[in-house]
Amino acid sequence: MNRLIEIIEGSPEMSEILKHCPYSVLKRFQVESHAKGRFNLEQGTIYSEIYIVVQGNLDIFILSDSGRKITLDIYGPGNFIGEHELLQEIPFSSSVQSLSDVVLLKLSREAFKEWLELDRSFSKNLTESLCKQIYHLSKRIESYSLFSTKRQVIEVLSSLSKSDYLDRQALLKRISSTPRSVDRILKELKDLEIIEMDNGVIKLTNPNLLIELGSKE
Repeated sequence: MNRLIEIIEGSPEMSEILKHCPYSVLKRFQVESHAKGRFNLEQGTIYSEIYIVVQGNLDIFILSDSGRKITLDIYGPGNFIGEHELLQEIPFSSSVQSLSDVVLLKLSREAFKEWLELDRSFSKNLTESLCKQIYHLSKRIESYSLFSTKRQVIEVLSSLSKSDYLDRQALLKRISSTPRSVDRILKELKDLEIIEMDNGVIKLTNPNLLIELGSKE
């Protein structure tokens, strides 16, 4: 319980999420720490707990029929894992793996349902969050099914600021095309001085030109 209090006091995200959480629920949280790649939840499996990300990043992905890993989203602090599957008691629709060292809060199904019943503010916020997730996922699926490789690359890079960077391997996970096709697009963007690349690290240098290029796709 002491560590949970430290987390709440030291994290604005956790403080906001848990500010009205009943003590009867709060004391049933478990704090877990996992190394990079060591936290895994499998698509198609039913789990009896939900998780809240405190620190670190996690890959939310599915596997194509050919076994290719396709990233649907990257979760960070404040994100919930498994809430809609837990409420419906259905198998996970995607897999989860830690991309870095992570700290998570784990809560049982029974305690989570009690929290929803007792904390109406949390229930409302969770509903809004689920709606946003569904919209985000539908847009991602649209890009996979309708957009060209170049359009997909541009969509991902458009979310970067000049101070951000993106690893090539992380980009490949978010594009439904071959590495060769993605590399061809990256070379084109580099030649146009829209991005810089150094040892697989991509930096956006001309966001306005990227947007202009995307409007032509």
